[in-house]
Amino acid sequence: MSKKLDFQIVCPDCEKQYQATVWRTLWGDGCNADNFTSRLTDNTNMVTCPHCGHSFRSPLALMYVDVKAGFAVWYEPQPDPNIENETQQYAAMFGADSYYAKAPRVKDWEEFKHTIRKYYTGELKANPVNIKFNFDALKPASQKKKSGCMGVLLLLLIPVITLLII
Repeated sequence: MSKKLDFQIVCPDCEKQYQATVWRTLWGDGCNADNFTSRLTDNTNMVTCPHCGHSFRSPLALMYVDVKAGFAVWYEPQPDPNIENETQQYAAMFGADSYYAKAPRVKDWEEFKHTIRKYYTGELKANPVNIKFNFDALKPASQKKKSGCMGVLLLLLIPVITLLII
């Protein structure tokens, strides 16, 4: 599902700060080489400073995903350490060979669009596999493995409770 984020941005022209909303993920399900630009346009993630009117593309990374076609591509205009974290989470949830975990990272906007088009035309090989979702990867580490201590405690207390009742 496509997802937007709110963030504080500093205008590169007037250096004033303001809040902007941009896409973090953009889904292209059902698209093809001819119509993927209906979801992804040159106006995608463009922001305009309310102080000076300067327009520019947001420096935040954007992932384009097409689950049906089986690929994902990152637009990463500047290094984003969050992509590493997200890639590790995708690998834990969907597997290290999933297209989420192996999504290419592209710095240039035109090259980003060109890379997406290559997947749709078959020039780049998509990986439309059945992803086996690992729900345990979403649980905090403290909840992932139960030691069974409560069960052992109950087994030890049952005879004591029985004696108290009799």
